[in-house]
Amino acid sequence: MISERSKKIKKLMIDAEISAAEIGRRLGISRVAVIGVINGNWTSRRVQRAIAEALGVPYKELWDNNHGKKAA
Repeated sequence: MISERSKKIKKLMIDAEISAAEIGRRLGISRVAVIGVINGNWTSRRVQRAIAEALGVPYKELWDNNHGKKAA
Protein backbone atom coordinates (compact mmCIF):
# COMPACT_ATOMS: atom_id res chain seq x y z
CA MET A 1 0.00 0.00 0.00
CA ILE A 2 1.33 3.41 -0.95
CA SER A 3 1.34 5.91 1.90
CA GLU A 4 -0.02 9.43 1.65
CA ARG A 5 3.53 10.70 2.16
CA SER A 6 4.77 8.69 -0.83
CA LYS A 7 1.94 10.01 -2.99
CA LYS A 8 2.70 13.58 -1.91
CA ILE A 9 6.42 13.23 -2.64
CA LYS A 10 5.79 11.66 -6.03
CA LYS A 11 3.41 14.49 -6.96
CA LEU A 12 5.96 17.08 -5.85
CA MET A 13 8.62 15.32 -7.92
CA ILE A 14 6.41 15.45 -11.01
CA ASP A 15 5.66 19.13 -10.40
CA ALA A 16 9.37 19.88 -9.91
CA GLU A 17 10.30 17.75 -12.93
CA ILE A 18 12.86 15.80 -10.93
CA SER A 19 13.32 12.05 -10.88
CA ALA A 20 14.51 9.60 -8.26
CA ALA A 21 17.40 8.89 -10.61
CA GLU A 22 18.47 12.55 -10.54
CA ILE A 23 18.32 12.70 -6.75
CA GLY A 24 20.30 9.47 -6.64
CA ARG A 25 22.94 10.87 -8.99
CA ARG A 26 23.37 13.89 -6.75
CA LEU A 27 23.98 11.58 -3.79
CA GLY A 28 25.95 8.92 -5.59
CA ILE A 29 23.32 6.25 -4.89
CA SER A 30 20.86 4.31 -7.02
CA ARG A 31 17.36 5.45 -7.90
CA VAL A 32 16.16 2.24 -6.23
CA ALA A 33 17.59 3.47 -2.91
CA VAL A 34 15.84 6.83 -3.33
CA ILE A 35 12.54 5.12 -4.16
CA GLY A 36 12.99 2.83 -1.15
CA VAL A 37 13.23 5.86 1.13
CA ILE A 38 10.26 7.57 -0.56
CA ASN A 39 8.15 4.43 -0.11
CA GLY A 40 9.23 4.03 3.51
CA ASN A 41 11.01 0.72 2.95
CA TRP A 42 14.31 2.20 4.17
CA THR A 43 15.20 5.12 6.39
CA SER A 44 18.05 7.46 5.59
CA ARG A 45 18.06 10.97 6.95
CA ARG A 46 20.67 11.93 4.34
CA VAL A 47 18.42 10.78 1.49
CA GLN A 48 15.33 12.29 3.11
CA ARG A 49 17.06 15.66 3.38
CA ALA A 50 18.23 15.47 -0.24
CA ILE A 51 14.67 14.72 -1.40
CA ALA A 52 13.27 17.65 0.56
CA GLU A 53 16.01 19.96 -0.72
CA ALA A 54 15.50 18.85 -4.33
CA LEU A 55 11.78 19.55 -4.00
CA GLY A 56 12.28 22.88 -2.26
CA VAL A 57 10.25 21.95 0.80
CA PRO A 58 11.23 21.87 4.48
CA TYR A 59 12.44 18.50 5.74
CA LYS A 60 9.80 18.42 8.47
CA GLU A 61 7.01 18.95 5.96
CA LEU A 62 7.79 15.57 4.42
CA TRP A 63 9.36 13.58 7.22
CA ASP A 64 7.68 14.62 10.46
CA ASN A 65 6.62 11.87 12.85
CA ASN A 66 2.94 12.50 12.13
CA HIS A 67 3.38 11.65 8.45
CA GLY A 68 1.98 15.00 7.40
CA LYS A 69 -0.98 14.94 9.79
CA LYS A 70 -1.64 17.94 11.99
CA ALA A 71 -1.80 17.43 15.74
CA ALA A 72 -5.31 17.65 17.19
